[in-house]
Amino acid sequence: MTGRHAPGAIARARHLRKAMTLPEKKLWAELRRLGLNIRRQAPIGRYVADFASHAAALVIEIDGARHDLPDAQLHDLERTAWLTAQGYRVPRFRNEDVLADPVAVAETIAAAMGKGTSPPPAPVLDLAARTPPSPTLPPSRGKGAIQLPSLSAGKPK
Repeated sequence: MTGRHAPGAIARARHLRKAMTLPEKKLWAELRRLGLNIRRQAPIGRYVADFASHAAALVIEIDGARHDLPDAQLHDLERTAWLTAQGYRVPRFRNEDVLADPVAVAETIAAAMGKGTSPPPAPVLDLAARTPPSPTLPPSRGKGAIQLPSLSAGKPK
């Protein structure tokens, strides 16, 4: 392996991004809505993860019916063991669960990342701390007060 990824992993990831399954598309929309810093079809070593958060050391896999086959289950075990050895946690979700409730799956992922899904609280305005406005107006454009001619002075000749 050269660099961080196996040869061809980046090209494969690009292809998979263009050919995302319906469950992946639905989950991706929810993950983006939550503003989570997650990459889709991310190459990691010789594998391409469905979704990954490198900062949270989390790889999210979406499994379809193919993953029920014995050969696929063995491959998934090897893959999970390798990713775990690299420091990643690997939760897996079924296609059916993602299609049934992508919001709940996205919220589960957010919780695994340690991110809350509730919006930040609105700022509280402390009106007592505000200073009252000045009774005098500031000079216009910072040029000072306008000088008016004195009424007691005589008329110009």
